[in-house]
Amino acid sequence: MIAISADSPADGQKVASELKLTFPILSDVYRNFIKQYGVLHPTENIARPSMFVVNKEGKITWRYIGMSAEDRPPIATVLQQLSLVK
Repeated sequence: MIAISADSPADGQKVASELKLTFPILSDVYRNFIKQYGVLHPTENIARPSMFVVNKEGKITWRYIGMSAEDRPPIATVLQQLSLVK
């Protein structure tokens, strides 16, 4: 698991430390990947909350792109999608 954020690397590390995350937070301050994956919020210039499940071949098998900061998939849905990855 990785996270990609529009925040600076320092801000990403701060969040990772505060939340005790065990996975990396990558910084995309220029929003290149955020735009490429179609998750840039149209008016706030930040990434919408999104999840992508990628299989071993690098193919996206499931995606969820929220419309606002509060719009996130239920954990049961995420776990179900992860269990389907081959």
